[in-house]
Amino acid sequence: MLVAFGEFLFQHRLLERLRQVPVSQKTHDYTPQDKLIEFLVGIMSGVEHLQDLNYGPRPLAKDATVAQAWGVEHLAHFTTVGRTLAACDEQTVAAAEAAINVFSRPFVETIVHELLRRGQPLIYDLDLMGQPVSSTSATYPEAAFGWMNDQVRLGYQLARVSLSPRAGERVWLAGFHHPGNRLSSDCLRELISAAEAQTGVRPRRRVELVRQRIEQQQTAVARWQCLAQQQQTRRDQLRVTHTRLIGQVYHAEQVQKEPISRAKQARLRQQLKGWRKRLPKVVAQLAKCERLLATHQASVQAHETRLSDLRAWLAQLEADNQANPNPPDPVEVRMDAGFTSGEHLTWLLEMGYLPNTKAHNGQTATALLAHLPRRPDWQKVGENAEMVLVGEYQMHDCPYPLTAAIERFKVGRAFKYATLVRYGPAPKLVEWFAHYNARQTIEAGNKEMKGTFHVQHLMSRTPAGIRLQVLFTGLAANVVRWCQPWLKACAAAPTPNVTRTLNSPKALVRVAANSAALVQQTDHGTFVLFSPTSALPGAAFTLRGVPAIQLPLGFQRPCKIPSDSTNRALNAHYLR
Repeated sequence: MLVAFGEFLFQHRLLERLRQVPVSQKTHDYTPQDKLIEFLVGIMSGVEHLQDLNYGPRPLAKDATVAQAWGVEHLAHFTTVGRTLAACDEQTVAAAEAAINVFSRPFVETIVHELLRRGQPLIYDLDLMGQPVSSTSATYPEAAFGWMNDQVRLGYQLARVSLSPRAGERVWLAGFHHPGNRLSSDCLRELISAAEAQTGVRPRRRVELVRQRIEQQQTAVARWQCLAQQQQTRRDQLRVTHTRLIGQVYHAEQVQKEPISRAKQARLRQQLKGWRKRLPKVVAQLAKCERLLATHQASVQAHETRLSDLRAWLAQLEADNQANPNPPDPVEVRMDAGFTSGEHLTWLLEMGYLPNTKAHNGQTATALLAHLPRRPDWQKVGENAEMVLVGEYQMHDCPYPLTAAIERFKVGRAFKYATLVRYGPAPKLVEWFAHYNARQTIEAGNKEMKGTFHVQHLMSRTPAGIRLQVLFTGLAANVVRWCQPWLKACAAAPTPNVTRTLNSPKALVRVAANSAALVQQTDHGTFVLFSPTSALPGAAFTLRGVPAIQLPLGFQRPCKIPSDSTNRALNAHYLR
């Protein structure tokens, strides 16, 4: 099946684009670009370690037929592939990512176009997956300790976003590699921005929400300015009082030196005692007033800066809406509790998305349960799950009201609780529960990444090499799905066993891509006949040209055609 994968990528010109990727390495027996392609071949065959290219159960480096199918004369030794990965840099990664994006765009746009044509919402799933390494290792660059696999481990975090066109299906849109101490919430913005770039579709920005925050911020600025003005007035008054007291004390001390009556002397002594007693209090009040004034002025400056940022943010969102006159319905983002912080949730709402997530704090459910009736109306939503609607919920650091519901699961004799949070009116609890838990699609994708493509086994110890492995793994997971219709069309009288294999990406990689076959070049295309001793005995494929892809018609995308660019109608004439 590796021959078929290579033919598919060759006809879609991805291999040609990968050969244009710059790598700072000389060419000896193999070009560095050919070794990058070999690295991709290894990932699509499910190698667990880089050395499996030569020392695995079926060494790819010795398979000349696979090499020819992927457009290279021979496959290099795994050590030279490793040196090529070490020679890659940021420019290499950027060029490889651009080549993959050009290849993926028609497939992604076709899926998005079909969803929009049917009036179905776009659903993005976000997740963060740990990539632990040995806790004593010192050779992995930028590795850091973080929470992975329910414990603190040394390693990396892999943030990914996928599009879910239908239940159980996913299309990987982007992935980012970070040190192990990276938090999920810090990855939200880059994942959403990458998803918008890949799909070319974005929802209408909620500028009305930002205007509300601007009004609130203006009120806050006015309040702090008023408080600062009050303190400034009081400071000026205290300064006048302080100066007057000093003058009175000095004048009284001078008068006492002169010959005066005993009555006046006693009166001055009494007044001087009061002034001296009051003077330290005025000094303390003045110092306190100075501190309060400095605090209020700093608050005024901070709120004015925030107000300026909000106005700039509003202008950016308004520009986005002007350039996007026909946006789709709000796009939904499903994510776990790690992505849910008030600041990032506010950003997501103002960007026009509908978050569907869980509360970040585990004590939220306990606090909400205390406000429910003594006997809440728990509704059964799963085999061992119940939910009760809470209603409007205000999350810390998020100025916009959300909708919350509590779910519980019985574990032994006790219940475990969690809080589901979304924006907008609440659907039926059964639908809410099922729809949120459909994000298990991306969890299954992470499992596939680990079990089928072994992304957790880092095959390079350089930042660029690690990022290339992340890119190629996401590409491989998409390719084995995108080529399925073509493979079914190429299959000759497929048996149920062949059909099951073609419908299973895991079987395509772990079984079909590692099965022996006879490969012949014919006038009708490349003929592949699986060996009688393989897992697909007698399965035959004629690899013809890949089918044409219908270009998307641009639903929910702006299109402006200037009048002077319109072609004039052609006149028909008889031709002799």
